[in-house]
Amino acid sequence: MSDVSRCHNTPDRAAHLRCKRTNARFVCLIAAAAFCVSASSPMRVAAESPQAAKVQEEMATDVVLRAMVDEIDRGLAGLQLEDLKRPYFIEYGAQDAAVASVTASLGSVIDRENDRVRYLRVETRVGSYELDNTNFVGGGYSGLARAQLPIEDDYEAIRQAIWWATDSSYKSAAEAFPRKQALMESKVIEDKPADFTREQPVVEFEAISDHKIPSAALEKLAVDLSAIFRDYPDIQRSVVRIRTGAGNDYLVNTEGTRLRTKGELCELTVVALTQADDGMTLSDSMSVYLTEPLKVPTTQELAPKVRELADRLLKIRSAPKLESAYSGPVLVDAPAATAIFGGMFANRFDGGQRPVGSQSSPDDFEKKIGKRILPRSVMVIDDPSLKEYNGELLIGDYRYDDQGVAGQKQTLVDKGRLQELVMSRNPSKEFKQSTGHGRGSIRPSAMISNLIMTSSDPLTKEAMLEEFIEAFQDEDNEFGIRIASFGGRTPLEVYKVFADGREELVRGVNAIRADLRAFKRILAVGDTPAVMNVLGGEGGQSVVAPALLFEELDLAPMDSDFDKPPFIPGPLARQKEKQESGA
Repeated sequence: MSDVSRCHNTPDRAAHLRCKRTNARFVCLIAAAAFCVSASSPMRVAAESPQAAKVQEEMATDVVLRAMVDEIDRGLAGLQLEDLKRPYFIEYGAQDAAVASVTASLGSVIDRENDRVRYLRVETRVGSYELDNTNFVGGGYSGLARAQLPIEDDYEAIRQAIWWATDSSYKSAAEAFPRKQALMESKVIEDKPADFTREQPVVEFEAISDHKIPSAALEKLAVDLSAIFRDYPDIQRSVVRIRTGAGNDYLVNTEGTRLRTKGELCELTVVALTQADDGMTLSDSMSVYLTEPLKVPTTQELAPKVRELADRLLKIRSAPKLESAYSGPVLVDAPAATAIFGGMFANRFDGGQRPVGSQSSPDDFEKKIGKRILPRSVMVIDDPSLKEYNGELLIGDYRYDDQGVAGQKQTLVDKGRLQELVMSRNPSKEFKQSTGHGRGSIRPSAMISNLIMTSSDPLTKEAMLEEFIEAFQDEDNEFGIRIASFGGRTPLEVYKVFADGREELVRGVNAIRADLRAFKRILAVGDTPAVMNVLGGEGGQSVVAPALLFEELDLAPMDSDFDKPPFIPGPLARQKEKQESGA
């Protein structure tokens, strides 16, 4: 399966065009694809239970699993510094993956990497579920450690690396706990929630990955797609980058969780940059995601999308600039709505307590439970079990989160009112249990998976346009603004829409200034949603949203001193001139 989406989180210009990310980070993304209790003393899998027998059976053939289980058992029993508390919880998370990347430009490879890697995350907690070394200002990464594991199946070498990281993790946790106790003694603290939820352990094993990546086929695809830009000499720079990973994720903790999951993920990104005659820089991108990298799409399948991106970018390059600031109704098409909705709400739905010694934000969503934050027709759910929506791939899906808790479907907003938040094992005053949304490669925290916005009263495209025209006419505006897409954080494809339905493409619109009140006052919601997939350092997320008609947004033209365009045409432009002149 594949998905083509626009990239809405473009970093700075140079960084985006390099498209350089470390293999370590991409392994964390494979972890997200793979992960597609107790009393005060740690819960263990009973030695005579069927689950224990299954663990022993898997350990006999999986060296990584055996090393992790053996070392965590020894660590819980033996870790204690003089006059410091013993750990009540230890967790190992490991990623064992083959990763590959290739970057091509104008039909040539400019970068190529192939690695086999194993990374370990260790978390140690001292104290108790009610009060431990986490969740306080100054605690930093106490109780956490990361390490590289040998990529050879050497049991003793793997255990040695785990042992060293566990020792470091425990020391930082044990030293941080008294600091937290001292801080709490100096504060007036009311109704503090526990520091860690109690969850039931999980024992499950998926197949061991063969770590196969079709590197040659993916490289050919990147080269062929990048060569398309030879036909577009006015695009100054372009790259096609493919990152792929295949492997296993492991999660082992002292409560008895024993998980091995299998994941594959491929990300293809196309980025193009051009300059208008006045020097304004314009860039656009698209991404394709594959959850079965061995099924490589053909150049013929993806070439039309690449050409569409290039043609659109050059059309925008030739458009006039937005002359003056605009304030009034704004129609945001579904692809752009996923970006603006996700940017405003995705992180706000993340629940959890504030650290001791800190201050909560006035916009903390836990304070808004039961209050209306969106139009009364709107429902928002988060569902990590969904692999697609209306036939389009979602990359936020998983079975278990990075803390071994099964992902749960949640209704976050119903009839416009905020109902609940997604939760990790970090509880809050309002929400005491995890909802299976603990995600992350260091210390997992609450994070959305597949965030989906729908309306009980959606409008067709034609009805949305009628409502839009009526709205800006009511404001005595000569025209309204329609945003079709974003380039990074700023609107890219923007149209003036006039009362007779005529449209005029403009460029140079600055970032949108939208707040929670603007979303609460949305006038209409469309009936055809779009999907935006975002692959970040903590895993994949998907946002689904239809077109949105805002009652009022403020837009301003870019006011900047742009770099001058190149003084002489590039080689591709000169070659095109010769061909056209017949020389």
